[in-house]
Amino acid sequence: MKDINPLQVSQFAKHLPVMPLPMVILPGGIQRLKIFEPKYISMIKKAIKGDGFVVCLQKKHSPYSCSNWGGRVKIIDFNLAEGNILLIDIQALNLVKLGEVERDIGGLLSATFTPLSHWGFREISSETRELAESLQDIFQSHISLRDLYKKTYFHDANWVCARFIEILPLSLNKKEKFIFDYSFDQIEGFLHTLIQGKVKNS
Repeated sequence: MKDINPLQVSQFAKHLPVMPLPMVILPGGIQRLKIFEPKYISMIKKAIKGDGFVVCLQKKHSPYSCSNWGGRVKIIDFNLAEGNILLIDIQALNLVKLGEVERDIGGLLSATFTPLSHWGFREISSETRELAESLQDIFQSHISLRDLYKKTYFHDANWVCARFIEILPLSLNKKEKFIFDYSFDQIEGFLHTLIQGKVKNS
């Protein structure tokens, strides 16, 4: 994704707002959120003008019900729907590790953070071309995905695998393990087995 530049965090932004959600969003990923709670509407208004916010994986039995990592996101579009519901499209820029988490009197979380590396750019090889073609078919079949992604990067093996991890009906625990406990080759091999029904040629 060479033409997607990470949002530069202001030198004054030592904390970012944190929103725990039951979802995984990886760099380059786009999601549409429905915001209706007043505390989050207020947060979004500030995030639009500032450095974005962090979407972390919701974990009920963890402190503050959130994971210790998340995706730093920027808001790329927003609209007001019926019932005073705010629809926002967010794009993940990079993964971050959360440090000190705080909750304000309104119930909003914020945290210090440090960047986490994530895969990097990999060109599609002959072994991964079928995965890219399968993802293209999925995008063609789902207008909701085409509506969200104005640009696609089917030539980037990491972008392709990240989108599969986001959209496949896997448990959140399984998705989290793919992000941190598996090598890229293991993820690629799993996707070949699952999507193509065959093991990637070694």
